[in-house]
Amino acid sequence: MNFFANLSIRNKILVSFLAIMLLTTLIISISIVKIHSDYSDDYLKKTYSCVAKTISEQLMGQVDLPVNSEEINRALKSQLDILEDVENAQVFNQADSLVAVYNKGNALWEKQKVEKNSKAYYQDDYLYVIEPGIYKNKIRVIIYLKVSTKEHTLIEMKFIRNIIFVLIGSSLMIFFVVILLQKYTTTPLVKLTENIQEITKEQKFNQKIQTPKGNDEITELYNQFSIMLDTINKKEQERDAAKKKEEFTNEIFTKVNKSSFDAIIVVDKEQRIKFFNTAAEKLFGYKFSEVKDNSFINLIVPFDQREKAKEIVEKVMYSQLSSEPKETTAINKNNEIFDAEVSVNSYNYEDKNGIVITVRDITERKRKEKELVEAKNKAEESDKLKSAFLANMSHEIRTPMNSILGFSTLLTKPGVYDKHKEQYLELIINSGKSLLNLINDIIDISKIEAGQLKVKPRKITLNPLMNEVYMSHYQINDMKNKSFELRMKKAVERDEFSIETDPFRLKQILNNLIGNAMKFTEKGYIEFGYKFNNPEQLLFYVKDTGVGMPADKLNLIFQRFGQIEQKDDKNQSGTGLGLTISKKLAELLGGQMWVESTEGEGSTFFFTLPYDADLNTGDEYGASLVEDGNDSLENKTLLVAEDEEMNIVYMKEILADTKANVLWAKNGEEAVKIAKENPSIDLILMDIKMPVMNGYEATQKIREFNKNVIIIAQTAYALTGEKEKTIEAGCNYYITKPIEIKILMNTIQGFLNRKKS
Repeated sequence: MNFFANLSIRNKILVSFLAIMLLTTLIISISIVKIHSDYSDDYLKKTYSCVAKTISEQLMGQVDLPVNSEEINRALKSQLDILEDVENAQVFNQADSLVAVYNKGNALWEKQKVEKNSKAYYQDDYLYVIEPGIYKNKIRVIIYLKVSTKEHTLIEMKFIRNIIFVLIGSSLMIFFVVILLQKYTTTPLVKLTENIQEITKEQKFNQKIQTPKGNDEITELYNQFSIMLDTINKKEQERDAAKKKEEFTNEIFTKVNKSSFDAIIVVDKEQRIKFFNTAAEKLFGYKFSEVKDNSFINLIVPFDQREKAKEIVEKVMYSQLSSEPKETTAINKNNEIFDAEVSVNSYNYEDKNGIVITVRDITERKRKEKELVEAKNKAEESDKLKSAFLANMSHEIRTPMNSILGFSTLLTKPGVYDKHKEQYLELIINSGKSLLNLINDIIDISKIEAGQLKVKPRKITLNPLMNEVYMSHYQINDMKNKSFELRMKKAVERDEFSIETDPFRLKQILNNLIGNAMKFTEKGYIEFGYKFNNPEQLLFYVKDTGVGMPADKLNLIFQRFGQIEQKDDKNQSGTGLGLTISKKLAELLGGQMWVESTEGEGSTFFFTLPYDADLNTGDEYGASLVEDGNDSLENKTLLVAEDEEMNIVYMKEILADTKANVLWAKNGEEAVKIAKENPSIDLILMDIKMPVMNGYEATQKIREFNKNVIIIAQTAYALTGEKEKTIEAGCNYYITKPIEIKILMNTIQGFLNRKKS
């Protein structure tokens, strides 16, 4: 196609005519050859079918045709010798026996399978004819002829050669006729083309061209081209004048555009971008080529403001008004929303409406305004907090000092009874302790601000420390005669239960939280204790039924000098440093602190500490998850994978009264198979050392098709790192052998309860 497109019009006409005529002549020639061939083939078939039929009519009058009859052979030979193309013939009687055979020269024809239907067909270079002779509706004789088609083929080839000669001669005549015709039709067009090329090259649209004589389409084409040249010449003159005016306007606009720090965007009445200055490219991150003819609404206006933006643009465009600069937001190429000041002005040029949008980035201005407001609020809040802190500090210092100085003065008076002396001394000591705690808080907060507060973790027994905290606050509660109940809950009851932490700082946190709860609780209860948050973390809490706190004030209480104002002034004692210190201490000990509260219902303070199970000889995690002590596992399905017979007997005894449906596997491979066949299994006790497949591999294979089933490893490998290895394999937890019944049942119940919740 490219070859034809690149040809001149003269050659295109020549090639087109030649192609059409040659194709037509070729089709006609092929059709003639096909018709002649079909006719010749059909004629040959009919001719030799008649020969075979004549022979069959001569023979079928005989009742019985003798086999290999010499007489019939001679008669057959005399008839077929005169036919040069017949090479072989065979005659069969009604019993399908061969009666006579004819062979010309050395040509032989193998005996044919008897067919009793008339038939003539070509195969290789021969025509085969089968003709039965029928007498009184019965086949009496069957004639087979084998005819050579070589002579027939030679005649066909001679005919085809004649056709080819005719085709070549016709093509040559057509070629000369087409060349003669195209000379008279394409010469004016070629000349016109040359004129057009010259005019285009020289850009002389005022040039005149000579129109050829005649009244045909080519003459009309010359006339129309002359008219077009006159029109172009006029347009060129108008364009030159407009160009000078446009160049002046563009020069002014370019200088304004380059000197502008604001983004300038011009859009048409369909709100498509027609101009995008350099400042706009920098502000929004798009090149002009990227946004040209696209909707500016979809590119620079945030999604939630697009409907409103459309209304403003349409109102300004059709009312021919200008909008005052407004503060809003815009969005850039990276989908980053920023503060912007936008003004919209309409324009009308040559009956075309549109708008000019000016956008100024005011992000920095808004940020500074916000910082100023925040700084002002923070300064006011800080001033208010410091004033409140100083007032509280003055109160907290003067109150115990008043007791110390007052009762010390009373002790100097003569006549004070011994009973009063003991009472006064106790009040002086308690006030001294209160003053000492205040001084300690001030020292601690100073160390926190200076980054010098240190903790000294070591292994401690937790429950005795909890008991000590409980007793100290129980006595304080008795002294204050408040009506609330003080409770304590522990996840593990053994006094030997150990953790690694700083005992002094842990008591300080608990005392601060419980003391804070006592200030704001008049009735109900205060409960403190600990439980397992996960196998590697303890969760401590202090819960009260006091006044509670509003949700928007929860973060304030952990800030320096931060206290929430209460209606009852008598609860406002304290400096407001205790919770700040406690939160920082929890973080230094490796945990976190937070609070949950409902105003009017009470508050719960939480803090976490790290837990290392290797510090304790028995498993503690599962024991902390069960509170009701109910060992029933009714409607639960357990799979126990264990290969040791004694251990199986022991496990059966433990689980006998639980009412659980227990499945057994003697090796890891069996465990995988049973788990796959029973997807409703709730929990798997997986022994680690088993034949065929160990517990690690079995757990990994089960996790491939069941991510949710609880798997607890039971192992005699009580070595460092064993827990991590089982968890990495996919187990939820592990217990060490020898297995204690209480620990096992609490662990199973704890995980099942947690899964249910």
